[in-house]
Amino acid sequence: MAAAAAARWSPGGRWALCLCLCAALLPRPARGLTDRLYCGRRVCYEVLGVSRQASKAEIARAYRQLARQYHPDRYRGEPAGGEGGGAQAAHEKFLLIAAAYETLKVYKQEQEEELKKKMAIDPRWKRYRRWMKNEGPGRLTFIDD
Repeated sequence: MAAAAAARWSPGGRWALCLCLCAALLPRPARGLTDRLYCGRRVCYEVLGVSRQASKAEIARAYRQLARQYHPDRYRGEPAGGEGGGAQAAHEKFLLIAAAYETLKVYKQEQEEELKKKMAIDPRWKRYRRWMKNEGPGRLTFIDD
């Protein structure tokens, strides 16, 4: 029995066990969610053709223009020399544009809410709001910090 235990825990057996455990614990890429997560494999800002600093109005304007162009009911088709795909490709592009807009709309809304929460807590903003409410920019006042 002692010989069997010694053979099982020999240096070669330990390395094999360590390798099996390491292989089992290695992180694997998540493939199930990447297809529909954040506009597939593309960046939502690039799908809509706007910069990362774009405002909500610019994002909405870009979405409306692209949606008008690729909407399945309004799509007129491409000329014979076009890059192909037809109505099905336009429908897929429209779905990608819609997903990008929804993702960015929610993201920008969360950014605004986070900023409002920070401003509500910050004493400097409280003082500014109180000043605007009571005196406003009409009078010159000095506030000692």
